[in-house]
Amino acid sequence: MKIKQLKNITDKIRKYIVYNPPQPRNKLLPPTYNIILSASPKGGGKTYNCIQLLTNYEESGFVSEKGEDVLMRTIWVSGGTSRSKQNSILNTLKSLHDDDRIDIEENVDVKLREIYENVKMERDLIDVYNIYRKTYDKFIKSKNLSNLSLDELTLLNFKNFVNPKDDPDAPKTPDGKILYHPRMVFLILDDMIGSDGFSSMKRGNFLNRLAVKSRHESDELVGINLFFITQSFKSIPAIIRRQTDIFVLLKSASRIQILDAISEEVGSHFSKEELSKYYDDIMKISYGSLILSIHKKENDENRVRSGWNKVIERNPKYLN
Repeated sequence: MKIKQLKNITDKIRKYIVYNPPQPRNKLLPPTYNIILSASPKGGGKTYNCIQLLTNYEESGFVSEKGEDVLMRTIWVSGGTSRSKQNSILNTLKSLHDDDRIDIEENVDVKLREIYENVKMERDLIDVYNIYRKTYDKFIKSKNLSNLSLDELTLLNFKNFVNPKDDPDAPKTPDGKILYHPRMVFLILDDMIGSDGFSSMKRGNFLNRLAVKSRHESDELVGINLFFITQSFKSIPAIIRRQTDIFVLLKSASRIQILDAISEEVGSHFSKEELSKYYDDIMKISYGSLILSIHKKENDENRVRSGWNKVIERNPKYLN
């Protein structure tokens, strides 16, 4: 094959500023934003596996591009079991406030929209608060009010020149900590299959659109991590499976069906032969989990895990 370079046409683009969302301080944890899909039959350890990851994120904490500490928020949505005594393991999560344990059995689509808007509203309130903080700081350091613009003076007057630390409208966590940066949010959807939230027949389904837009931030969009817990991998709509970054496979009698299904989603990184080898070996371990990451920011050496705390060294023959 002969390739000829065309004159005056380049494959380069102009420089631009790359936006990176806050990342875990522990670089061995999966990067954000991410979409995780965990599938296994009832009693397979899905919830325990999810809690393990969230606990590690809590212990790690997050940091912004500018080096700012970023707090974490977990929102656990289920079809009626988020407060069940059998789900007492949820009590171990420090980032899960009682108000964010949400049970939805109908009008799921509407409620998920409300949750998303709540996350976005908190982000917007923090942005507004930070504008006032900077304005107040400029006012304190200024020796002459003429250094302040009319808009800045109007804002200060509206706030009665209150110290931002004493501002009653300051955005805060449920335990009273002022939020200076939007929190890293994890929305867990626990066995919501069968609800209208996953309906593929409903036009404009919010959850499907959220899976496509969850990594994006703008005036109308806010970044969020999604964690789907389900008893059936194939019951998750294809549009969500195609957006998934991390697949958690636990023990199941449907070995062939799972490997066939997962091969379609991760084929760009893993061959079916490689997957079969890992799956068969991991499933010999009690409550073992095979975790596969195709996240674009994942370190190559961490793409295959046995649980969240171990990595599998890939055979070089699969890396060519």
